[in-house]
Amino acid sequence: MADVLRQVKQQFGPNAVILTTRMSGRRGLLGVGGPSVEMTAAPTVEGLPKPLQHGRLQANRRSTEVADGAACSVSDSSKKPDDSPSLNVLAELGTLKGMVADLARETRRAHSPEVPQELFELYSRLVQNEVAEQLARELVDRAHRELGPDRLKEPRAVRGQLARYIEAMLPTAGPIRPGSNGSPRIVALVGPTGVGKTTTVAKLAAHFCLRERRKVGLITIDTYRIAAVEQLRTYARIIEVPLEVVMTPESLRDAISRLGGCDLILIDTAGRSQRDSVRIEELKRFFAAVKPSEVHLVLSGTVHESVITETIDRFRDVGVDRIIFTKLDEAVGFGVMLSCLSKADARLSYLTHGQDVPDDIAVADSRTLAGRIVGDIPVISQRRR
Repeated sequence: MADVLRQVKQQFGPNAVILTTRMSGRRGLLGVGGPSVEMTAAPTVEGLPKPLQHGRLQANRRSTEVADGAACSVSDSSKKPDDSPSLNVLAELGTLKGMVADLARETRRAHSPEVPQELFELYSRLVQNEVAEQLARELVDRAHRELGPDRLKEPRAVRGQLARYIEAMLPTAGPIRPGSNGSPRIVALVGPTGVGKTTTVAKLAAHFCLRERRKVGLITIDTYRIAAVEQLRTYARIIEVPLEVVMTPESLRDAISRLGGCDLILIDTAGRSQRDSVRIEELKRFFAAVKPSEVHLVLSGTVHESVITETIDRFRDVGVDRIIFTKLDEAVGFGVMLSCLSKADARLSYLTHGQDVPDDIAVADSRTLAGRIVGDIPVISQRRR
């Protein structure tokens, strides 16, 4: 132990900081020799990552953070610091790693000259949460202009201001309002394949039937996939609601008539690629026959912004007036909704975050969503009521 301490002082000077000490029971060759001692040290506390400065780093993470802080390990297997090439190389690697990290930060700043320096970290957080870079720059620039110098020094105040900007950019539609007295509300869900339309229909049906005690009817025009019909049929049987399977606009009109005693009729449609003009035109013919009260475009929160934007543009002609984002439990961030909604003449209605029926769905709330985008609310916990 004394030899190792002496090496540390020779290597880093009298102000060296001991970060970790580890004893190993392994002996030398053929079992000869006592236990070894290994210490991790740095010249000073300054320059080390904050977790190391405050002693909060977990043991299994020390190796990475030690290298970032230009610290190195010294053990009693070393004779002298000057005679240990590997020790010197480790110290130089740690220093080099710190320099690379500094260079990366400066490069990011150089590519974003419009971002005020004191707001750069918050700008980076927005970008990491899938907010478009140009929009993130506009948001932090607005905050910089409208907040005084004193308030800019308060991270909570700045996040709150950004959350208010974002909240105003997220128009919401509120929950579906079922009809009554023999005048059902007809709600159709449309969107690409694989975004979770059928599961979302089942969640909505189960909620209104089991929790709100409303009369619900289901219709599917997704006859392209037998599995989709059977899936919805299974849900309908469990929650005890009628299901109609239709293949033509005329049969859709007849099905609506048969379900006329319901408060809410939910229509599940076949997944259609946003580039499949023929299928989208077919969908328009179905809706021309019944004219739904609401048309919700279902989008996956895991898809890139450019794909979502294209999908919104191509489905616009079928009368979309509301948007549902699904799979938010798998999404990198929620910021993609900002840019997409600004390009759609539609409001956000529901968010889903899992497969549980009737749970894992929430009425879209702009304030809660804004809080998640700026990072104040890190997880989805709201349940739709």
